[in-house]
Amino acid sequence: MKNFFTPGVKLMLIASVGFACMNASVKYISHIPVFEVILFRSIITLLISYITLKKRKVNPWGTHHKFLIARGLFGAGGLICYFYTLQHLQLANAIVIHYLSPIFTTLIAMLFLKERVKGIQWLAFGISFTGVILVKGFANISLLDFLVGVLGAALSGFAYNAIRNMRDKEDADVIIFYHPLISLPVVLIYLLLFPQSRVIPTAYDWIFLIGTGIFTQVGQYYITRAYQMDTAARISSVSYIGIIWGVLMGKYLFNDTYPATVLIGMLIVLSGVMLNLNALRLRKLADKIRNILVRN
Repeated sequence: MKNFFTPGVKLMLIASVGFACMNASVKYISHIPVFEVILFRSIITLLISYITLKKRKVNPWGTHHKFLIARGLFGAGGLICYFYTLQHLQLANAIVIHYLSPIFTTLIAMLFLKERVKGIQWLAFGISFTGVILVKGFANISLLDFLVGVLGAALSGFAYNAIRNMRDKEDADVIIFYHPLISLPVVLIYLLLFPQSRVIPTAYDWIFLIGTGIFTQVGQYYITRAYQMDTAARISSVSYIGIIWGVLMGKYLFNDTYPATVLIGMLIVLSGVMLNLNALRLRKLADKIRNILVRN
């Protein structure tokens, strides 16, 4: 179990809970346009991040501006796509599609950061991908919604690799600060170019808008620290645990129902995660068996 629960995995598990609460908050305010939700979310998280940095007396602007801006831009694009699917799909289905991001994260890390991916990890990702396709095939999801979800997953993969590239180079809170710092002007520019009818939040809506910002901050902090402490392939695969939270919250908070085939697809996804997390232990076990056979 020691190899299973590494410090990075533990932090990613905490992040998954934070993001699960964020997902539920966004779902509760589906009647508010996506860009309006992101606008409020960006303002709240920007204030929290700035106050945190000031209290810690850390320079908020950082030094690796190219990667910080890239993290902000890709993160903003991924966030817009993800919030869109959260509002248009059942909670667990939106999460499952978004969790194609570990595959993109690993591919990008392999190509640009030269991280090695073991054969058993490719098998694990193949299993998880098969599960995602099963969910898409048996759930009532339009092609447009699916493609928006896939685009969001790809953009998130680039964002996570930007974080990974700044390992031990930038403070986690600085990296988090750049996400709303870039997202806010992106959303404002969009709203200026494509004006939308505004929905005035009620007192009830404000609870979830503020909750979205706070839970996002919790999730962003722990996921950033997790990517700074472990490999992209390992940490990104742990994020699939969010599917469990999605199913439970969807069922008990939003009365979502899922066909048996969709649930089987989700279990296949999680099986791929468990295989990925235990890849090192399985490889060592295989080496031991091989050595025993050679000696005999």
